[in-house]
Amino acid sequence: MRWTFRISFLLFLAWAIFMVSPFVALYDLSKAVEARDLDRITERVNFNALRVSLARQILGEYLKTQDLDGLGRQAAAQAGTAVLNPVLEELITPQAVMDLLEDGQLQQAAGPKGGTGLFFPVGFDGPSLGQAWRTFIMSESQGFRSITIPAPVDEPKDRQFKITLRLRYATWRLTGIELPEPLKEELIKRASAATK
Repeated sequence: MRWTFRISFLLFLAWAIFMVSPFVALYDLSKAVEARDLDRITERVNFNALRVSLARQILGEYLKTQDLDGLGRQAAAQAGTAVLNPVLEELITPQAVMDLLEDGQLQQAAGPKGGTGLFFPVGFDGPSLGQAWRTFIMSESQGFRSITIPAPVDEPKDRQFKITLRLRYATWRLTGIELPEPLKEELIKRASAATK
């Protein structure tokens, strides 16, 4: 009976550590952004997967704005990819990811910076613990190796980023950022300006 209890406790402890580990990784990433540590950000971000994530979103929005008379969807997608590539190149750098995660805005975006930021310091006071709990509850697990976390959790859904972390070996890495609509529109404007 004693061994059953010990094994059950160890399994529960391992499960609890696993459930908290992506949030610890996200917190570590937020601390790297706050410290402006590009090396740590590079370790925590899978830039190839992030490129695919952003390209899929932006290309979908870009194609909605284009007149596709007579063009096949595939040809339009290839043309859109060529147009959006310079815009994506600006976004898929450690500095650009740091700027995006720091204040929730694109580099060189119109308007003043100084948004609320995607991450908030975690403390042991009531509001911080409440926010951490809401973030945990609002996150969506996609199996054992991937999780999507809304940030900031207190913002309306149309202004939230959805950050996807994926477990590779023993490290959670950022593999996707679902952008809110205003930022997607800003990227479409940049792409349109680049074609003119």
